[in-house]
Amino acid sequence: MFCFSACSVRAEQKSLTSQFDTIDALISQSQINDAIKLLKKTEKKAYDSWSYIGIYKRYNSVGESELAEKILKKALKKNGNNLELNAVYVNFLLHNDRVELAEKTGQKLKGTRYGSLYSEAALKIALKTDFASPEAKQEFFRQEDFYNVYYEAYTGTRNPVWIRNCAVFQLANGLFANAAALCPGVYADLDDAYFWSLVLYDGSHFYDAVNASNVAVAYFKDYPEQASNKASLVKLYALQSDAYMAVSDMESAEAARQQIIINIDNLKEKKGDNELLPLIFVNSAIYANNQENKDSCADLLFYSVNRWPDFVPALILYADFAYESNLQREEDSEILALRRSGIKTLEMERYDSRRKIPLSDAMYRLDACLNRTKDPYLYVEKLDLRYKTDKSLSEQDKRTDLWKLLEDTYSEDEKYKTLLIQYAISYLLKTKQDEDAYNLYCKYINEHLKINPKEDFWDQIASKVQQIDLGITEAGAYFALKANRINEAIRMYEYIVFESGGILEDGEISMYSTTSACMNLADIYFSYGTRNKALNLYGKAAGRESRNRIRSDIYYRIANVYVSDGDIKNALRSADYAVSIFPENERAVLLRNKLQK
Repeated sequence: MFCFSACSVRAEQKSLTSQFDTIDALISQSQINDAIKLLKKTEKKAYDSWSYIGIYKRYNSVGESELAEKILKKALKKNGNNLELNAVYVNFLLHNDRVELAEKTGQKLKGTRYGSLYSEAALKIALKTDFASPEAKQEFFRQEDFYNVYYEAYTGTRNPVWIRNCAVFQLANGLFANAAALCPGVYADLDDAYFWSLVLYDGSHFYDAVNASNVAVAYFKDYPEQASNKASLVKLYALQSDAYMAVSDMESAEAARQQIIINIDNLKEKKGDNELLPLIFVNSAIYANNQENKDSCADLLFYSVNRWPDFVPALILYADFAYESNLQREEDSEILALRRSGIKTLEMERYDSRRKIPLSDAMYRLDACLNRTKDPYLYVEKLDLRYKTDKSLSEQDKRTDLWKLLEDTYSEDEKYKTLLIQYAISYLLKTKQDEDAYNLYCKYINEHLKINPKEDFWDQIASKVQQIDLGITEAGAYFALKANRINEAIRMYEYIVFESGGILEDGEISMYSTTSACMNLADIYFSYGTRNKALNLYGKAAGRESRNRIRSDIYYRIANVYVSDGDIKNALRSADYAVSIFPENERAVLLRNKLQK
């Protein structure tokens, strides 16, 4: 019986195929009526989904929509869960603008390889909705139900717009890693590559972000007509710089910025570029200064303050450079003797011919910007510059002036008040007035956090660390250490170092963390027995720091960790490297010499 049945099926297939060939021949000869008659006879021989679909296809091709739909309904009545039949019927309904029924029928296609048909129906219905405003329309299409609609639209069409919509959903929910995981790896055009470079950056896939931005740069150069207002060379290289900085590759970050700086006169700026350009120049100025390249630093700062006279970070750096460049170093008796005899070494000539920025020019620019912007950072910078340059002010005069200013700030802007308190705490600590600094810190914390006197002071601070300015928090960690509140100090430092940037990847250092906070936390780790955590954090801090003096100090501390373990080989290697990058590091020199004996 089995063999007989199989032979029967093959005979039916052969017979049906033969009839389809005859019908196709009639259609090609425009004998439509004869073709329809034969199709109706053929309906009786349909035995599976594909034969029904074959009949539907031919009815549809000769314009017999009613008969085409009728045969599909008949087939679905027999096998309502067949994906192919449902997909063909939904497609038929969509082409005939019967989207409500298409959406209802297409429910069975969700999550299958035909899901894009359901997505099309759902989107067409959504687009018929009347919205009160463009904002209401945007909010409507951000509903969670649309995520799968967009995803299935992408799987069916491979149109990059749909998968970008899915990524935006994940980003909006703070799921940056999930958004990055959606990246297709192949980019359709300039805007597509730029979009994914941003997503990958937010997802902490920094090298992938650089690769995507390089693809965007190539599109930009090869197909300039594709360029929109979304992407520009400035934005792309700025993103590369930030990505390299995030992985502590300062040299590559500077190389990315230089792509803009050296071509600044030939750039065709786009919307948003003027907000990034001053940041690029200032970051490069900081890098140059940290590398002791004073001439380059001065050039970059001078360009910045002239082109963007109200860009506060540039003005502050310009004023600091002016002060530092006018300081005279202390010279030993040998150099002084050479000067008296009218002789100069090459090093002395380099020092004497160093670039200087007049303090009067820096002060003039600060005052001019203050008059225009009233920026609180400039008030603090001007105060600091006055304290450092006005020789008529004694330490007592400065202290009295500072306390008067602090009293006056209680009626001032909160931002200015916080900045001034932060500056005052730093100043008091530098001048060995620790008790006054601590009292000022406590006063600020009590007012800012509404401290409950019945509960432990440091416990409350540690639990509310997110509400405190980072500069104040770093000072608080220092005071907590002095009070032997180690756990609370660690909590404050860990918030600054790992959490303040908002990206909570394990071990990822925040962009807002200072190197000093990293070093202090690593010191605590080492002191309290978590050696591996200390070494890891020291290494990351050294990688993100471009000042050789500071990097040398970090490697000196790494050497001490190895010494405590009895690992003389690695200790000597670290101490030797500390000396090689900053020979004036006397502690590193002494340790290296001791280890070499």
